[in-house]
Amino acid sequence: MPEVEQEATPVDLSAGQTELEKRYVEPAAEITAEGFKKEDAESAAKLLRDREAVKLVIDNAQLSDTYINIMQWSAAWTLIDTLYQSPQAATAFDGGNVAQANVPKFTLSNNLNSITPKLIEGIFYEDPPFMLRPQAGADPEIVKAKTAVFSEQLWDMRFRQEAEYALEQMALFGTCIMKWGYCEYSKTVKKRVRKAQRKEVPGQAGNGSTFVETPESMQFEVKKEKKLVSRPWIKFCDIRTVLVDPGCRQGDIRRAKWVIYRDYATYGDLDALRQTAGYNVPSEAAMRALFLNTATSTPSDNIAMTIPEQMFGYLQHALPRNKRTSADPLEKPLELLEYWDNNRVIVVLACNGHNILLRNEENPYEVIPFFSANWRNIPDSFWGQGLGLLIGYEQLVEQGVTNLALDLLAYCLQPTALRKKGFNTPTQNVRWKQGGIIDVDEDVDKAFKFLEMPSVPSEAWQFIQQAKTDAAGSSGANEQVVQGVSAMGTRSTGMRSATGANAVISANASRLDGPINRFMTQIFEPWLYEMDELDNDLMPTDVLYDILGEKLGDAYRQGKVEHDKYRNAKMEYEVLAGSHLGAKKEMAQFLPIIMNLLNTPTFVSNIMDGHYMFDGPAIFKAFADAAGWKFSQNFMRPMTSKEIEVYEGNKPAAIQQRQAQAQAQMQTQKFQQAQQAEDQKQLGKAGAEVLRQATEHAMDGELLNGAPDNQGFGSTTTL
Repeated sequence: MPEVEQEATPVDLSAGQTELEKRYVEPAAEITAEGFKKEDAESAAKLLRDREAVKLVIDNAQLSDTYINIMQWSAAWTLIDTLYQSPQAATAFDGGNVAQANVPKFTLSNNLNSITPKLIEGIFYEDPPFMLRPQAGADPEIVKAKTAVFSEQLWDMRFRQEAEYALEQMALFGTCIMKWGYCEYSKTVKKRVRKAQRKEVPGQAGNGSTFVETPESMQFEVKKEKKLVSRPWIKFCDIRTVLVDPGCRQGDIRRAKWVIYRDYATYGDLDALRQTAGYNVPSEAAMRALFLNTATSTPSDNIAMTIPEQMFGYLQHALPRNKRTSADPLEKPLELLEYWDNNRVIVVLACNGHNILLRNEENPYEVIPFFSANWRNIPDSFWGQGLGLLIGYEQLVEQGVTNLALDLLAYCLQPTALRKKGFNTPTQNVRWKQGGIIDVDEDVDKAFKFLEMPSVPSEAWQFIQQAKTDAAGSSGANEQVVQGVSAMGTRSTGMRSATGANAVISANASRLDGPINRFMTQIFEPWLYEMDELDNDLMPTDVLYDILGEKLGDAYRQGKVEHDKYRNAKMEYEVLAGSHLGAKKEMAQFLPIIMNLLNTPTFVSNIMDGHYMFDGPAIFKAFADAAGWKFSQNFMRPMTSKEIEVYEGNKPAAIQQRQAQAQAQMQTQKFQQAQQAEDQKQLGKAGAEVLRQATEHAMDGELLNGAPDNQGFGSTTTL
């Protein structure tokens, strides 16, 4: 039986609307001395009263918007976006129906997507991609602990992904901006637990017990637990959503006097801000009245973001931030202006032409929580030049010349026909078609012919190739590296010889060192410092020990590193791969010299005479690093004792020693054999002598006595 729908009771929004109207703050007409809070007159923050604070935020946002528009930055970013996507436009000859060639080119996109992955690989070449150097007196265990904590937090905040987004925008538009802070919240974690323990089986004949699985112990259940998360965070910000002090004259946002971050918040976003210290968010009743009121409207985004909105469908993007993406009224976006300077933070929510002040207090970080870097710095300007400006016009030239050449080829492939005028010439042109017949009055060869069209100049193709070369030269995406077409039109890597490899590496390193080093010195290394400061000041000790226990073992969970010493230890921060791309150039040039030295007997002899020797694995690692191949494979392993014995036995000295021993043994054997033969010879002589004397003795008795002597030789002894 179908359920009977009951009429829903309408939500009473009157109480919430009344509270909401009390929170509206109209901006002051002017900021005067009376606009500062008297109780904070001696404070360095110089906090403003509510009306003056709203006035400051709105006026500064308008000032920065106007500056970006007047200086044509918004128009330049839109042009770069158009070049990057290279959408196809339909055009016709002289406004007619015959279409012109309009082949898109992706020179900017190809260069950008060849360079950015190399930059990311260079930055995160090592794991972890940084090194902490302790200052005097620091315990090595603290360095180990901080390295483990930083590695865990960088992974948790998805730093590599956020850095990749920032680098892509820096390469494209010329500037990247990242916002940071500190968060603390609870999250649910899963833990898999056995339903029963394994069964213990006692051993026999004094053997120990063993444990076996049972049907019950093989079952498990998932338990959910609450875990406190307390860590720094950093995220990529679209440069078109950040309003920077127009008076900033250097490509480092930390030098700006103030920064405004424009965002669009939903009900859930504002409700989550209740957990952040310093925010005074209206009650739930007031917030529901705000979002459920059908009259609530969202103002338009800033100029830099609204220009692409007018080209929606031509440029492919997500819906603008101020547009609703859900039918849920609580997902309606409202403009949020977040003002930061070194002393103050002010947050204003704009809705229905009114303003609600959510935050007005001292800056808890005491610095502007933003980082930035430029691809190329512009003198006396915060914003920088990117590949969109540097090589975008090369794409326009290449695309324009290509399409003009195709138009000319189209004329040649579909030529215009000429015929002699006659008495019956039609008043209109006859359409050219296959199988058609055209009547002529005179000789066909004289009365009809095709119009001779000029061929495409060869200089056009040379100019297209020159545009590609100029683009690669400006971006650093050398054509040999990106597998592009060489000047002769053949595919080549340029790395089949030492000269070609050195040329490729040199061309890339000289152009990419600047942007990558600016990213390191203005974003990565400062962020490591801020992470350490935030952890030391805000991270609870139990969270610290929990991270150390997971990364380094239970001994650290029990306080092997004392938290007070951890917080007070001073470190120096270094990004290991900050100059990796540039260093490869010098490494590639030096490694062939090392190989020549290794093959020079005199040099090797001098090294060994000084009681030194070359380290083979270290040299192999250097070659792998220069080739851009991280040395993580186990190409080498320690020898076993038997392998060492065989190796040592095959050395020339060992072979020579064995040969000498065998020769000496042979000489000894020959001497023994000769001595044995001499002994046998002397023994034979002695036996013959005894036989002779015995015979003589027997014969002497018969001669003297006339009869044989019956006393044997040796039977008597005369002393």
